[in-house]
Amino acid sequence: MTHRSCFDARLIVLRHPSNTNPTRTILPDEHSRDVTIAAASKLERDRLIGDVFFYVQIFSALGFGVTQGILMMTTTEGVSVTWLLFWEVFLLINLSLSIRAHQVQPSRITRQTVVTYAIWTIMILLDTAIYAAQDSVIWSAVDTWTAAIALTGIGVTVFIGSRRKLAVTDPLVRGYLAVFFKGVPQLTLAYNIVVVGGSGVSVFGILTGHITICSRLGQILMSLREAGWDRNRRGSAISEIANEGSWIVVTIAWFVVL
Repeated sequence: MTHRSCFDARLIVLRHPSNTNPTRTILPDEHSRDVTIAAASKLERDRLIGDVFFYVQIFSALGFGVTQGILMMTTTEGVSVTWLLFWEVFLLINLSLSIRAHQVQPSRITRQTVVTYAIWTIMILLDTAIYAAQDSVIWSAVDTWTAAIALTGIGVTVFIGSRRKLAVTDPLVRGYLAVFFKGVPQLTLAYNIVVVGGSGVSVFGILTGHITICSRLGQILMSLREAGWDRNRRGSAISEIANEGSWIVVTIAWFVVL
C-alpha cells in the first residue's frame, strides 16, 4: 500500500460515524429552534384568543343580565318563563360538569369555563326572579307547550343514551340535550313574540345572544383545526348550531314585530 493510500484509509476511518467524540456537545440545529419558537408563538396566540373569548362571554353575561332585568321591571311582553327556567337548568348542568372537569384536571381554560357558567347562572337566576316578581301572568299556554315538548325531548334523549350506555356527561348526549334545553324554548319564545309582541326582550340581549354563540362556535372551529372532528367537538357543534339557529328565529320574530 502506498503512502497516499494509507492516508486515505486513515481519513475514511476518522470520518466513519462510529468514530464520534463522546465529549462533543450536540447543539440544537436551526430547524429545532425554529420549531420551538413557532410552537411557543402559537401557544401564546391561542392563549390570547382564548382570553378574548372569555372576556366577551363575561361582558355579554353581565350586560344581558342587567339590561334584560331592568327592562322586565317595566315590561315582560313576549318573555316566557320556560325560556328562562330551561336556560337556568341548562346552565346549572354545565356549571356542575365544568366544576368537575376542573377538579379532575385543573387548567386555565377549565377555570375560565367555570367562571363563565357561574356568572351566566347568577344572571339568569336574577332575571327569572325579576320576571316572577312582576304582576304579569307567570305561566301561559306557550309555557305548557314548551315544557311538554322540551321535557319529552329531554326524556327521549336520556333514555336513548342510557340504552347505549351513555351518561349525561357524554358530549353527544349533552349536545342533543341542548337542543331541547335551549333550542325548543327559544323557538317557542319566537312564537310568543309574534303573538303578543317582543318589547320585553332587550336589544342588548338580541345582539349578545349572537355574539356569545358565535364566539363559542369560533372556539370550536379553532379546536377543529388542531384536533379534528372528535366526539367532544361534534357534541359542542350540535349544541351551538341549535342554539344559534333558534336564536336567529327569535331575532327575525323580534324585528318583525318592531
